[in-house]
Amino acid sequence: MLNFFKTPISIKKWIGIAFLLLIFWLVILACFYAPTLLRSVFLKDFYLDKLEYKQANIYVNPEMNKEERKDIIFLYQQSRLRIDSLFGSTESKPSILVGNRGETMQLFGHSTDEKNTQLQTGMTHLTPFGAYIVLSPSGTNIDVLSHELCHAELMKRVGWQIRRKKIPIWFDEGLAMLVDKRFEYWADLQKDWVKLSELENNNSDSLSSKFSLQNLQTTEQFFTENAQIHYFLAQKEVAYWYNKKQKKGLLELINNLRTTKNSFSENYKLD
Repeated sequence: MLNFFKTPISIKKWIGIAFLLLIFWLVILACFYAPTLLRSVFLKDFYLDKLEYKQANIYVNPEMNKEERKDIIFLYQQSRLRIDSLFGSTESKPSILVGNRGETMQLFGHSTDEKNTQLQTGMTHLTPFGAYIVLSPSGTNIDVLSHELCHAELMKRVGWQIRRKKIPIWFDEGLAMLVDKRFEYWADLQKDWVKLSELENNNSDSLSSKFSLQNLQTTEQFFTENAQIHYFLAQKEVAYWYNKKQKKGLLELINNLRTTKNSFSENYKLD
């Protein structure tokens, strides 16, 4: 006897089909809006060679010779020492995509502006699947890699969601600047900042309101035409904080962000 009340497809199968459709559309959207991120996560093995090195997932252009590959591993080891000195140890194990050709940044880095892509030294995709660091030929040095590793380490310790929701971009970038020694012109920039500050009283548009950490909470606010000043302010603030708090204070901040519902500003204290 036929059972007309029996559903042709079970609820579990409907849920499975809906889930597969959702994944399909997410992949389609990623292809249009974040193609470089998609390549970094899923297609790096098709474009690059993975080095035999257990401490990190390092991928390089197939054209790289043995000596160049050894140099990349040594570069990672040296950069990791800076992360150890800042955090006390290194817990993150990001994927590091290194190119000896400019096309690497175009394939795996930012692709919105071709000119900026050519000039870019390094960047990091921070995702729920982990961190994916992309280095161009000009970014294959200890300062750039240490900077990007710091982003990966902070996300590893607090988690992707907490890093995205709680941590302002100025702290993330300021912390990375502590292991990045490229900017030897900070002293000159400091002088310029003092000169600008002296003009503040004569300008109705106050510098303290225009260049305030409160206005540098997101990537959109930070990476503007004034990004150089934003880096300076972030580095100055976080360096002052870290000099007082040291590793212990940094680890306490990370632990509190993970274990309490308090906001970043409530956990971040100078006293």
